[in-house]
Amino acid sequence: MEINKEIKAVVLAAGKSKRMKSDYTKVKHRILGKEIINFLLDSLVVAGFNENDIVVVCGKNIDEIRGVVKRKVHYTVQKEQLGTAHALLSAKEFIKNFSGDLLVTVGDNPYITAEELQKLMGHHRETQSKCTFISAVFPFKPPPYGRVIRNEKQEVIGVVEEIDATPEQLKIREVNSSIYLFDNPVVFPLLFKIDHNNVKGEYYLTDIIQLLKERNHRVEAIPAADYFISIGINNRWELQEAQKKFNEFHLKQLALEKGVTILQPESVTIEYGVEIGKDTVIYPSTYIASGTIIGENCQIGPFVYLKGVKIEDNECVRFEKREK
Repeated sequence: MEINKEIKAVVLAAGKSKRMKSDYTKVKHRILGKEIINFLLDSLVVAGFNENDIVVVCGKNIDEIRGVVKRKVHYTVQKEQLGTAHALLSAKEFIKNFSGDLLVTVGDNPYITAEELQKLMGHHRETQSKCTFISAVFPFKPPPYGRVIRNEKQEVIGVVEEIDATPEQLKIREVNSSIYLFDNPVVFPLLFKIDHNNVKGEYYLTDIIQLLKERNHRVEAIPAADYFISIGINNRWELQEAQKKFNEFHLKQLALEKGVTILQPESVTIEYGVEIGKDTVIYPSTYIASGTIIGENCQIGPFVYLKGVKIEDNECVRFEKREK
């Protein structure tokens, strides 16, 4: 998609990652050998964003994040963890005089695709909304995310965080995905009007919606194609669920596009950055890590671990660990 109007992106990645129970920031954790934050940054670039127009808001984890990000983006620091609106204002030098559209999202969501971002941008400009965000409609009780509040005309009138929601609002299954597109000249001044009168005492970025509606500005929410697009990685279980989902998709790609046969795919994991030639068969209980190159017509597995090695054409590897 060609972006005609100026556009920038702010990625919020300053969270303390307490629920990961880890010494590392959560966006550094990997899915199939690829760091969580790099999924999002790759999607932004594919969607049409220039790397120079992306800023990542970090906390004390800035050196960790710099160490894993593959793109040439900008960084800024949120010195105190006072909420998402406060985090965005940590990037004020990057956006204060910007007259275009501003995309704001979180760094812990690997599911955001370039297609969804392009759909968001197209809808935002078509409707001339001042704020458009992606929502997700769950077929079951949603995770603890903000509920999208609509009036009788189905117009968005606000987002209420779960901790502040009434019992009736908690029944709503449409939630905020924390992927926003703002008309920056309209929204930026309103960021300073957000207060912290809520249960957590934080400055919620979602409060911008009410401020816009009070000034008769248009706000739109477009439901994502799949509800899981709204899910961030906040704990180890969500991390393994993402690993399972991405692995299934990756194996399917290898089978359909590369001519690789994968037997019992539920027991096979293949990371990104692996090359496999056609007519190769991958047997059960096999893990192939990044940097591995496998030729054509090979037999790999069962019970094999490969990392950073080269397997020549027609080679058979069974019950082995090979690691460079």
